[in-house]
Amino acid sequence: MKFKNLKVGDNNIVLHALVVDAKIKQTVNQTPYYGLTLSDGEDLVDARIWTVGIVNTLAKAEIENGNVYKLTVKVNDYAGKNQIIITKIEDANPSEVDLSTFYKTAPMDLDVLKNKIIEAMNSIKNPTLKKIVFDLIGKDADKYFIHQAAITMHHNYLGGLAYHVYSMLQIADVLIKNYPTLNADLLRSGVLIHDIGKTVEITSDKTPSYSKEGNLLGHIVIGLNKLYEVIKDNEFENKDEALALLHMLAAHHGELEYGSPKEPLMYEALALHLIDLMDSKLAGCEEIVKKTEKGGYTSYIPTLGKKALYVPDIE
Repeated sequence: MKFKNLKVGDNNIVLHALVVDAKIKQTVNQTPYYGLTLSDGEDLVDARIWTVGIVNTLAKAEIENGNVYKLTVKVNDYAGKNQIIITKIEDANPSEVDLSTFYKTAPMDLDVLKNKIIEAMNSIKNPTLKKIVFDLIGKDADKYFIHQAAITMHHNYLGGLAYHVYSMLQIADVLIKNYPTLNADLLRSGVLIHDIGKTVEITSDKTPSYSKEGNLLGHIVIGLNKLYEVIKDNEFENKDEALALLHMLAAHHGELEYGSPKEPLMYEALALHLIDLMDSKLAGCEEIVKKTEKGGYTSYIPTLGKKALYVPDIE
């Protein structure tokens, strides 16, 4: 059952939904109720639980954002719109629901994606760079291959961070072929680790938000700290490979106004910035352009400063 199929007067409808957000609020009479934002994998709707005690039917006696629940609902009319009222809420039985329906994932099998990235890691010939990359990603492997790359702007889905890296590696391969002066090992290493700080900046893979460290430091500073720890542990402080990677991570946003503490001052750092910029901008447009009817304009696109793009009516 999808939200778009519900109509006013429906009662005792059983469906599964993802809780995107749930808060206890109060009516004008100071009566507590739950206000929820639900997803059916396609659309978002607002819902209400007027009797807070209903939540006690849950195994954990609380509603957790990012979880899928089995709901019994009815649909009322409120100010000319459908209002979904939840009359019963239960933990979802995994055997009854396909969880992938509710969680957007990378457009590639996550195991295949992981293997592709490990293949790129193994292709690094420089022993110092290879050691740093393996140690750094290895410490965060459980998050690196499943985390989102962002909350709203681009690659904001399960495996988004890894897919962003994979996509950038494909672009890097073309540049390495076209511009042979680029140090292939250094550029690939920079691509692989440039967003490692996002495993701390973003708190969760299913219901992402910014962590305290993310808000106060940002992923570049977090990444630099994590990278320096690996460099220090391996006693690589005086190696040029270590300094080069630190600079690339610090400069990958390209300009000071976009959060980089340094602008790119190496050929490979410049290439990394341009690859990251290209992939993040195009990824932020992809889904919106795909959903737009030819001959029309897209909705405003956040990664383009809220500009709209025209989609030509061309086969």
